[in-house]
Amino acid sequence: MARQNVKKVKVDKYSKVEPKVHPITIASIVGFFVVVFGLILIFQPTNQEKIYDAYALYNVEITEDHPFYQVDYSGGLFKKGLKKIISQEEVVVVYVGFAACPACQTHVKGFESYYNSEGLVDHVSRIYYIDPTQNQGDFENFQEAFPEILNTTPQILVFMDGEIVETYTPGESTVQTDINRSIRDFYRAVVTKITE
Repeated sequence: MARQNVKKVKVDKYSKVEPKVHPITIASIVGFFVVVFGLILIFQPTNQEKIYDAYALYNVEITEDHPFYQVDYSGGLFKKGLKKIISQEEVVVVYVGFAACPACQTHVKGFESYYNSEGLVDHVSRIYYIDPTQNQGDFENFQEAFPEILNTTPQILVFMDGEIVETYTPGESTVQTDINRSIRDFYRAVVTKITE
């Protein structure tokens, strides 16, 4: 009998082994990441706490449930920006300032207390807070869209139907009673304009 030429085929015994991960292991890994991200979200300070803490560093007393809510002009992936808010809401009040600004420190408590006492709280649910030092390029976009916005802090801007109708900038006086009076008069004018 003749011997046949049989070509030997090299068998790669390692390539046929497929890694197998048990479903419990996959579920454990996913569960771990869900718990970690959940804890990060739970212990992250709220928007109001960040503003409160920033002013507390300078011994400025605002209440923990103050009306300020920090936003950017453009917004982000999960945050609606002021650009969209102004176009969607009828009346929008914006505070431009930052905690390290001495004039902001003397005005912010008045902005909060007269917001409540003069009845602006009945017409707008919050005062949107823009810190121009955190994202200067975004603030410049805000100024390009609304040339009335100055390069000064603090400012209060009142938008009605997408346009600025009232602005507040500090006067020359550094006396707290004069500052409070000017803020009160400004809020009264704003409430009058809203209710007309």
